[in-house]
Amino acid sequence: MSLTLIEASRLATDVLKKGLIESVVMDSPVLQQLPFIEVVGNALRYNREKFPPPGGWYAPQAPWDPATAQEFEPMEAIVGILGQDADVDQYLRSTRANVQDIEAIAIAQAAKGIRNSFEDMFINGDPGVTPNQPAGLRTLIGGQAWEAATVYALGDIVVPTEGNENGFRYECVTAGTSDAAPPAWPIVHGDIVADNTVDWQCRFGGHLGSGVNGDNLTLSRLDELIDLVLGGKPDMLLMSKRTRRELQNLARAAGSNLEIGQGKLGETLQFYNGIPVYPNDWIPNNLEVGGSGTVCSLVFAIKLGTDAVCGLTNSGLIQYERIGTLEGFDATRTRIKWYCSMACFSAVNAAMLSGVTPA
Repeated sequence: MSLTLIEASRLATDVLKKGLIESVVMDSPVLQQLPFIEVVGNALRYNREKFPPPGGWYAPQAPWDPATAQEFEPMEAIVGILGQDADVDQYLRSTRANVQDIEAIAIAQAAKGIRNSFEDMFINGDPGVTPNQPAGLRTLIGGQAWEAATVYALGDIVVPTEGNENGFRYECVTAGTSDAAPPAWPIVHGDIVADNTVDWQCRFGGHLGSGVNGDNLTLSRLDELIDLVLGGKPDMLLMSKRTRRELQNLARAAGSNLEIGQGKLGETLQFYNGIPVYPNDWIPNNLEVGGSGTVCSLVFAIKLGTDAVCGLTNSGLIQYERIGTLEGFDATRTRIKWYCSMACFSAVNAAMLSGVTPA
C-alpha cells in the first residue's frame, strides 16, 4: 500500500508531526503527489521492468513461448538518512513572550531544509558524487553512454553518446569489444545491430538528447519526450523556470497559451497537452553538452505510482526527536529526521530531455 505525504498528514494524530509533514509538502509539487511505500531495512532490491512484454496467441494445449515473458533488470535503492536540527536559543526562549512561536519557526525552517534536500536528491541524486545520497532521476534515467574499444558483457546496457540519445537503450546480447565508432543505432524495439564483436538489441528507454551541442526547446521535441512515457500520459512535466518561460513563449508563438487548472492544494497550475507543468528549482541550467558551454538544462516527464516513480520510506515517515539542552551551547534542540529514498520501477514510465539551451 502506498501513501502520499498529504494523506499521511490527514491521518497523523501528533500535532507536531502533522505540522512537520505540512511544512515539508508546502510549495513542493513532487512531495505533494509522490506516493511512498514502506520498506524494512536500509535498502530495497527490486526488479525494474525493461519494457511491456507482448502477449502471445496460443492454440489449445499448445506450449507457451517463454520469449513473451516479462523481462526485468535488478536494481537497488539505498535508504538514506535525511535530517536537520532545529535549535532554539535559551536567551530568546527567556526573553520572548511566546516560546512556542520561536520553536515552531525553527522547526518549520528545518522542515523546509529537508524538503529542499529531498527535491535536490529527487532530481540530481548521485551516490557516486554525494555519499549516502540515493540515486535521483538524472542517474536512474540517464544511462551509461556507449564507449569505443570497450569490452562489454552480456546484459550490459548503454545509450548513444552524449547529445545523440534517441529515447532507446541498447542491451548487449553478444559479449565482445565495441568498435572505434558507434554503430547506426536502430530505433525499433527488438532490432539488433552489430558493433565489431558486440551485438546490441534495441530496448525502450527514456533519455532523449538535443544534439551534440544541445539545442533550443521545441514543441515537437517536448511531444517526443512525452511519447517516450508508455502506458498513458505522464503525471507531470518538471523543468527549470527558465525552460518554463521558453515553453510559454513557444505556446504563444503557436497561437495558444498553456492551459490553466488547479493543483492538489488549490493552487493555480499550467498544463501542456493536459499534463501539469511544474517549475523545479533543483533542475540545473548550467550543464554542458559538447560545445554548448555551461548553459544546458533538463526536462522530465514522469508517471507516479508503485509501478512507476515512487518514494521509499520507513514506517515512521518524517519523525522528530527532542534532544534537549545542548552541552556547550545555550540552546535546546529538536532533531527532524526521515529515512527515505526513491525508486523507478519501470524504464518506460520516466523520461528525460537533456541539452536544452536557452532561446
